[in-house]
Amino acid sequence: MLTEFELIKHCFNWPQNNETIICAVGDDASIVEVPRGYQLVQSIDTQVADIHFPATAPAQLIAQRALRCAISDLAAMGAKPQAFHLALSLPKNTSQAWLESFSLGLRACAEEFNISLIGGDTTSSPALVVTLQVQGLVSAGKALTRDKAQVGDDIWLSGEIGRSAAALEGVLASPETFVEKDSGLASDYFYPQAQINLGQKLVGLAHSALDISDGLLQDASHIAKASNVCLNFSAAHIPTSELAVALCGQAEALQLALTGGDDYQLLFTAPQQAHNELKDLNCYHVGQVEERKAHSEWVLLDGQTVSHKSMGYQHF
Repeated sequence: MLTEFELIKHCFNWPQNNETIICAVGDDASIVEVPRGYQLVQSIDTQVADIHFPATAPAQLIAQRALRCAISDLAAMGAKPQAFHLALSLPKNTSQAWLESFSLGLRACAEEFNISLIGGDTTSSPALVVTLQVQGLVSAGKALTRDKAQVGDDIWLSGEIGRSAAALEGVLASPETFVEKDSGLASDYFYPQAQINLGQKLVGLAHSALDISDGLLQDASHIAKASNVCLNFSAAHIPTSELAVALCGQAEALQLALTGGDDYQLLFTAPQQAHNELKDLNCYHVGQVEERKAHSEWVLLDGQTVSHKSMGYQHF
């Protein structure tokens, strides 16, 4: 395997075309400029082999999935991607060909979202671990957060959910198979589409937002608790995929949409007067924000307590 500095030079020392990046890969630390009138939005995401992705999946797909998942947090805050750091923990038997393939996938994703690699770290590890710290820019005081949902808001989703969860069994059955982008359910798993453009359009329009990573119901409870409200969903309006329904059946497709996770669509609340504008953005109206009565549930489905055994993915 390459030495650390050979690895950096050969695989990750890419040209930069972002004028806000002052100092990037190759120095002790990076330097970025935050333009006047903007705030820096930062997030960090770690993915571990055979927990967050199959260890034997193609390296390009692992890189694409890892960076897309991390960038999705910027979309949820309404931020424009700026830069990222990569910490890569590698098994000692990692080949140069694998590293080159990983670099190819990572760079393709970075170029798609116009986000610059500005530094990182490498180390050896029993298992592959990919950690990404991403940062973006948002107009000062305008970031979307979880704690501003208001009683009377409409609840919205940016797109269909449950597709990635429906694909998981097939992905695990043949993890080595290379999947092309936009090629079916498995591509939703490896190429989650961070809703960057929509997130920026929601600034000043939505009251609260987050991205769905652990399942709709579980993630909805984060908005509900942060805002001290109840989110009441309409099951009939949850957008499920025709492909997922064909694969799993309607009932299972709905359950995967509610609890499966790995969707990276945006869940957000907005005032009712924004309804037509959000419809024009091809978003889905899926419920209402209601007052939370004492000792009542944070999240309801058709006005009833949710009876699913699991509300979503549990990290521990």
